[in-house]
Amino acid sequence: MAVFLLKIIFLAISTLSNFITRLFFSTIANLLIVLIHAFKVPGESMQGVLEQVGEAIKGCLEYFLELLIEVIKTIISSVFDALINGVTGSAAVTGSAIGGLVEKTRTSFEGLLNDFPEIMEGFSEMISTVVTDLWNNYKDALGYVTENA
Repeated sequence: MAVFLLKIIFLAISTLSNFITRLFFSTIANLLIVLIHAFKVPGESMQGVLEQVGEAIKGCLEYFLELLIEVIKTIISSVFDALINGVTGSAAVTGSAIGGLVEKTRTSFEGLLNDFPEIMEGFSEMISTVVTDLWNNYKDALGYVTENA
């Protein structure tokens, strides 16, 4: 009887031990599965978040590069504007000088118009002298040819 009682105690202890260990390991296994699934969903979520962060960084880099290109365009435009302003300033100075020359020429031309009758008289004398000399030279050459031919 003592052996039977011991066998029942041993059976109870082994069953209880089996139950406790089964419960313990099953619980741990189920917790691990739950944790794996818990991390799996955030992992997939984390992948989505990382993709969104990557897209945000890509967008920021594109914006930065566009901004950099705009800055370079602005610098080049400013250089060309400065160059154009320099050329325009040069042209303005040249135009001013030409304007001064035109003003002096106009003043001289006004003086010339005051002396116009005298100038016309001298011009007509010059034309008549040129035509007379041309005619006389023609006659002399023709006379020389007729005398010596």
